[in-house]
Amino acid sequence: MSGQEPRTFRSMFISDVHLGSKAAKAEFLIDFLRYHDADIIYLVGDIVDGWRLRRSWHWPQSHNDVVQKLLRKARKGANITYIPGNQDEFARPFQG
Repeated sequence: MSGQEPRTFRSMFISDVHLGSKAAKAEFLIDFLRYHDADIIYLVGDIVDGWRLRRSWHWPQSHNDVVQKLLRKARKGANITYIPGNQDEFARPFQG
């Protein structure tokens, strides 16, 4: 996506990222977030794969980078709503 101007939307929905899993495509999400902004970002289920993390810890730097990118967007004014799915049910106390 290099060379593109960032695009801004009113809402963006992101789901099934599965951070904590070797199958997570964190680099693709980082690249997507680099070129897409939204007033409201909905994280709708299985952003973190808690099931997989309980069995085997896998959290490379790229997974931290995704979290940091989302936090930067929040600091810049994006409203982020987290709705846990079945694999990140541990986050239910933090939803909303």
